[in-house]
Amino acid sequence: MEHKTKILVIGVMIAVITIGVIIIGTVFLGYSLYNFAEPKVNGMDISYDVVYIQGAAENLTGMESVKLYGTVSNTGDEELKNITVTVIFTDTAHDKVVRKTVVEGVDLLLDGAASVEFDAEYLREMTVPKTLVDGTIQVNWTAGGELKTFTTR
Repeated sequence: MEHKTKILVIGVMIAVITIGVIIIGTVFLGYSLYNFAEPKVNGMDISYDVVYIQGAAENLTGMESVKLYGTVSNTGDEELKNITVTVIFTDTAHDKVVRKTVVEGVDLLLDGAASVEFDAEYLREMTVPKTLVDGTIQVNWTAGGELKTFTTR
């Protein structure tokens, strides 16, 4: 009986360690996939964090909601002027590209001192089988009298 108890305890310990490694790995991978620090563009770093949700729309039968929440910040050493953030939903199943400007005319301080939060939603008819809508962020700003653009992948 004592031998079976030891085997049971060892099995439970292995299961707990395995589950812990999977959870920690998933959290770390998820964090690293959604927190990107993009390379410098003319001395400026554009950093962003995005959460993407797609599912059935509340109280709308046969409709699907695609939501994108996020933040954009400047981690560079120059202030970004006149920021515009546009969320682009590309729905290949319905052959649509929908652009929603969610932030307009904001300045971002240097070194991540401030960030801009945004959210956008796109409603569409459900597809069978389910298809995904691609969500992209486009950030425009003025630097040295020129319009600069950054687009997420």
